[in-house]
Amino acid sequence: MSYDFSTKLMPCSHEQSFERYVVDYKDFSTLHLAANTSLNMRAPINGQSLVRLYIRGKLVSSNDRVYGYSISTDTNRLQTTDAFYKIKFNRPVRSYIPLIEVSYLTLAPYCMKCGGQGQLNDYHKVANGGIQRVVGTDKLVQRVLKMILTSRCPYYPAFTCKIRDYIGKKWGVQITDADVANEIINSLSNLKQIQSAQKTVHRLDPAEMLKDVTDIITATPDPTSVSVSAQISSYATSSNQTVPVSFSITTTRQLVGN
Repeated sequence: MSYDFSTKLMPCSHEQSFERYVVDYKDFSTLHLAANTSLNMRAPINGQSLVRLYIRGKLVSSNDRVYGYSISTDTNRLQTTDAFYKIKFNRPVRSYIPLIEVSYLTLAPYCMKCGGQGQLNDYHKVANGGIQRVVGTDKLVQRVLKMILTSRCPYYPAFTCKIRDYIGKKWGVQITDADVANEIINSLSNLKQIQSAQKTVHRLDPAEMLKDVTDIITATPDPTSVSVSAQISSYATSSNQTVPVSFSITTTRQLVGN
């Protein structure tokens, strides 16, 4: 991914794209989630009019002559506070098993795109259909975040940050605030070296060059996450003000204490 593309956090639409489904082998009409056939749908539907059903990659309408379908309440999951639905073909589909995919909007806690966070990093498109780019301070912040959040790289293992490995360790015993701060400083020192090499080849905007990082504050809201905030400065001649940088890293793995 190029640093020039804008990938700043933005609200997630909670759109689930092309989930795969199979037809019930008894009634040949009701759809089940392919990954878990005990479920009719993985997540609730937030707006039935926005449901899109595809057969072999082709969008079909709800009143299609062969693959027309209806959406109704899933009576097997009425015990939940959120409303679940099921999709059922109007006519049995027996001849063969086509590739069935469903796209729809769901609720935040069930969103696979943002993991229930409500925001995600994604490309920002512009009116002409291209991808928005970032320059200046915004570009510097994005470079800093990527440098810190890159925990694995088989090609450049030295240019990584081990903060992600600290999650689940005993805070204050195995890992301390100083460990996190030092790891960030070391990672951003690598970024400064990279930029020093880059500026010998082509001109860099002073606002995009990292000068210093200060006021690093770390916290562990729970054993599965680490939160960090800091201030960074650039070589921009127009202003000596610092820019805030903050992020949280959360693991979805089950942690086993020791």
